Amino acid sequence: MIQGQFRSSILQVPADVTPLKFRGYLRKEIEAVQATAQGEEDIIIVRVFVLEKVLFGLGPKKVDSILQGVVGKCPNIQRIELEALLRPLSAEEMQEAADEAQATLQALSERVSASGGKLQAGSRRG
Repeated sequence: MIQGQFRSSILQVPADVTPLKFRGYLRKEIEAVQATAQGEEDIIIVRVFVLEKVLFGLGPKKVDSILQGVVGKCPNIQRIELEALLRPLSAEEMQEAADEAQATLQALSERVSASGGKLQAGSRRG
């Protein structure tokens, strides 16, 4: 039976973070999220909003390498989702993203509860 908490964090990479600074910025922010874990069983999903120009400046292989390195050092981080942006999100858009993440976590929690505490693969909606 899963005993930890499901949580999500939403990060927006500041517009002044360049491709060269992205790895350090992301590592620092993800480690701060990891530090909020209350136990080994906590599961954290992080959604990162980043400008397309940063991702294009790094290339897909480098971005993948950065993400794998960060997740490998943070045991409670289950997944990092990247969302490429043309412009930074407004406060309202960030709130919408937070609400969406909360709904996703609620659905996951209900699925786990219905399965008797075991996380099972389910069909994806979308």
